[in-house]
Amino acid sequence: MFKVMIVDDEPMIRQGLQSLIEWEHYQFEICAVASNGLEALEKYNELKPDLILIDIRMPMMDGLKTIGELRKLGANCKILILSGYGEFQYAQQAIRYHVDGYILKPIDEIELANFIDKISKALQAQQQEQEISEHTRSLLKEEWLKDFVSSELTEAELTSEHWQRLFSVQEKELTLLIIDTYSREHSLTIRNQIKQQLAELVQEEGWGEIVANDHLITILSYHVSLNSFKQERIVEQLRTACGERTFYLALKSEEEQTIAALYRHVPRMKELLKQRFFLAENALYEVSELEQLLKQPQLAEETSISEITEQASQRLLYSIDVGNKDVVNELIMQVDEQFRAHGMIEQHIKSNWAQLMTFVMNRLSALHPKLQLEQDLKVVTQLYLAHHNHLMLEQLKDQMHSIIERINKSENNNISVMKQMIDFIDRHYMEPLRLETMAEIFNYNSGYLGKLFKNHSGESFNTYLDHIRIERAIELLQEGKKVHQVAELVGYANVDYFHSKFKKYKGVSPSAYKPGGKQNTLKE
Repeated sequence: MFKVMIVDDEPMIRQGLQSLIEWEHYQFEICAVASNGLEALEKYNELKPDLILIDIRMPMMDGLKTIGELRKLGANCKILILSGYGEFQYAQQAIRYHVDGYILKPIDEIELANFIDKISKALQAQQQEQEISEHTRSLLKEEWLKDFVSSELTEAELTSEHWQRLFSVQEKELTLLIIDTYSREHSLTIRNQIKQQLAELVQEEGWGEIVANDHLITILSYHVSLNSFKQERIVEQLRTACGERTFYLALKSEEEQTIAALYRHVPRMKELLKQRFFLAENALYEVSELEQLLKQPQLAEETSISEITEQASQRLLYSIDVGNKDVVNELIMQVDEQFRAHGMIEQHIKSNWAQLMTFVMNRLSALHPKLQLEQDLKVVTQLYLAHHNHLMLEQLKDQMHSIIERINKSENNNISVMKQMIDFIDRHYMEPLRLETMAEIFNYNSGYLGKLFKNHSGESFNTYLDHIRIERAIELLQEGKKVHQVAELVGYANVDYFHSKFKKYKGVSPSAYKPGGKQNTLKE
């Protein structure tokens, strides 16, 4: 509905005009009446009517002077003049003020209705044209914003003149906020819902424009400083919009004073957002802050990825097997630091963790068959689903702790460290065990652990390990295996070294224990 105001000093005229025609039929509603020009100006400023019916002769300020003041104020409303005088000079002045009609009193109902019908149609056409214009400009702005985020604008589209044509304001206090939203169930619909809720805040507060493009939501703020308070409001709205199932990562640029300068930030910001795997979820970062966080640690010494994976898998296996959660946690964090120091990307990190964990889980399954640890191999698949590195590492820790608890539960919880150590050696004798490795996984000084072990077993660690290996070697030799095969199977990489150790402890060569050998005459 359009608004109309009636201005006349005669109460009967004011009242009669309200009922003379069916205003609603012509899409009008009477929003105000006034008895003089001054009152009319005051009510115009408050109500902004689309049409004014105004008398010429009024006290305090006549109709023509009132129209003149309205035009000075920039009023472009439609105006119909009412007058009991038909003098030509009034018509001349009325034309100068761009009025839409001149009706003599007494007012003819049909003549007035014709004027109102004509003005209504003109206002409807004007409204439609304005809506089309605004809609077109809105579409142009959206396309421009999408190209801005995609870095596809031309130099001509980054000029101040082009900016003003689209946004109708000068370049000032320009800030870019790019938001990445994601979840396992993420979809275009969810992203658009989040964008819509953010748009309600941004547009209501007059902070700028917002657009969704690909998987990103972008806020272009202008003519307002995007300070910490406003950032908190945006983050609060993001949390509400995302809920518990969708995550976000937001990155804010430095403030610029030209759109061309702000445009240069876009490629770097998008590259930084690709590193979200190494960041915390549901956070808003400044560009400089993010660059600092993503700095790679330096390697203390050059070690290949394969060496890191091989060494870590063995140490992690030992730590889980003896139930040391603290060492497990420490090892996981060390491996993570080494992977990142190599500059590995998300997929390579996940792939190497998957390789490492597959080895550990397979070995644990062989060592503890009753626990059916094959089920825990699902941790390898879950690695690839993690959105963030720190969540993946926590998931690994939790899985390893769960296995440790099940291993401990299946055994006597009150066994001593020495009993654990001996059981561990019995399970891993064929591997390159060292007292220093045992000290690390049991959290002891190696010298002190060596003394404890000798007091408990009566033998040094190395001697005990040799005895375990030799006894197992005898069993394998009697099964008919070759000497060089047995040496490798019990943990001696060098067959000559195996010969010397065997002869030291048994007084004969290993072949004496093979079927048909001299073990019967030399048996101790």
